[in-house]
Formats: sequence, structure tokens, C-alpha cells
Amino acid sequence: MALDKAQTTLTRALYVATSGMVVQNKRMLIISENLANAGVKNTVPGVMPYRRRIPSFKTFYDKKTKAELITLGKIRDDKSPFPKVFAPEDPAADKNGFVYESNVKSVLEMSDMREASRSHEGNLKVYERILAMLQNTINLLKNN
Repeated sequence: MALDKAQTTLTRALYVATSGMVVQNKRMLIISENLANAGVKNTVPGVMPYRRRIPSFKTFYDKKTKAELITLGKIRDDKSPFPKVFAPEDPAADKNGFVYESNVKSVLEMSDMREASRSHEGNLKVYERILAMLQNTINLLKNN
């Protein structure tokens, strides 16, 4: 009976690690969208450029796996102001001669990317370690 409980615990841990990797993959998608739009200017007067998106995360109890998993929560817009450049000759300039750039800061996105990558790697290591533990258990049982 104790073996079944340990196996169930390890299986649940696999689900938790997997949910961590999946959410970091989704986070990387948002980061890549942000980075792709860094420095983009508005092309039409009065229409603002790309606004940086910020992911959030939430945990939930999954009844099927009997584990506390993580998922992507709301994705909100970064409300920081758009940088503006004085360019009265630009067709996208407003009435005061300003063109607006995306509020994405590449340095911040690169930092977020490193954090997401490390978190993904940590979850992957947990996953690999659990698989090794399960394999060791199977080998032990085969030898007895």
C-alpha cells in the first residue's frame, strides 16, 4: 500500500512539473511577442503602437490529478506611457509633431526571458529526477 501512495505522489509531482513547464512556454510566447514589437512606432496619427503585455499566473487544484497545478492567469497590458519622439515630418505624427513608440523595454524582456527559462529548466530537472526515481523503484522491484 505504501508503494502505491509513493507512486501516486510521484505521478502527481510529474503533473505539477509539467504544468510549470507549460506555463513557462506560454510566458515565453508573450515575451517573444513583446520583443518583436520593441521600438515599433505608430503608423497612423492617433493610433497607438503595440502595448507591452504582462502575463500572470494562478494555481488551481486539479481533481483528476489530485494536485495543485499552475496555469496562465490574466494577461494585462502594461499601462506605462509610450515613449514619444519629435518627428513632425513623419506622416504618423500627431498634431504636436510626436510619433509614439511601443512601451516595450528590451532589457526588461530579456530579464523576464532568463527567469522564464530558468523556471522551465528547474521544472524539467524535477520531471527528470522523478522519472529516475520511478525507474529506480521499478528496477528494485524487478530484482526482488
